Amino acid sequence: MRAAGKHKNIPVIPAPSLETDAFRLLRFNQEMPGVELEAYELHRHDCYELFWIMEGHGKVQIDFQSYSFSPNTLSLIAPGQIHGWIAKENGMAFDGYLLIFSKDLLAGHQLDHAGWLQTSLLNLMGDHPFYKIDPDHASVFNELFRLLERELAKERKDQTDAVRSYIRLLLIEAGRIHDQWQQGHREEAGFRLTKQYLALVESHFRTGNSVSEYASMLHVTTSHLIESVKKTLGKSAGEVLRERQLLEAKRLLRYSSSTVDEIAHHLGFRDPSYFGRFFKKNVGMSPTTFRRQG
Repeated sequence: MRAAGKHKNIPVIPAPSLETDAFRLLRFNQEMPGVELEAYELHRHDCYELFWIMEGHGKVQIDFQSYSFSPNTLSLIAPGQIHGWIAKENGMAFDGYLLIFSKDLLAGHQLDHAGWLQTSLLNLMGDHPFYKIDPDHASVFNELFRLLERELAKERKDQTDAVRSYIRLLLIEAGRIHDQWQQGHREEAGFRLTKQYLALVESHFRTGNSVSEYASMLHVTTSHLIESVKKTLGKSAGEVLRERQLLEAKRLLRYSSSTVDEIAHHLGFRDPSYFGRFFKKNVGMSPTTFRRQG
């Protein structure tokens, strides 16, 4: 991809620049005193960030959407997601944790857990990356982060294994809450199939442009995949795929100087004019107009 011209490039902040190798835990009111969160401009990372907000209110932007946060809010930011603080309410106490961990940490020597991690993280990010946690569950997250903070207060034997276990517990707890929210409109088999579909879309959206291709990869009929995704997510499998393709198109149009033709080819569209029609139909404007608005 060419260097950006007049369109602003969103920097990728690598983990080492955050003084992070495999993991790091920050406490906002201790390690980041006086930091004006709203001063953090749009950026992205090559690692995961798990936010736990205990006190404070404000807004953040993630991939063209604005989200509000309040006490007892959990948020997961994935590698490559464009995000930044918009505002923090002035004069209000702000407290919480930021856990940074690498893409490879949880796989480690337990390669059988890599697939679980992939689907769990995709499942948790979902359509709304901010989770408001009820007080009973919030006490569990408070305790897990407190124990993780204690673990990292000094060097200890088998520390990486311990941190890996705490992160898995955090994700398991978050996954349980997510499953409870989904419980009213899912069947277990359909839910598993939908998670597998989401993982495949994330890996293949640049090359796989039809739901039938994904059904073949999952060894199910197209109609069964469509029905399962609709029951679980309340939207069609085609919508899920289109939304992921459009998100990547918007990122490249707004934050790179690649031409529209280059973006079309990057996303697997052989005919750039078809990509233009696809984008306009779903976004309501042409790729060029969307870029100019940035």
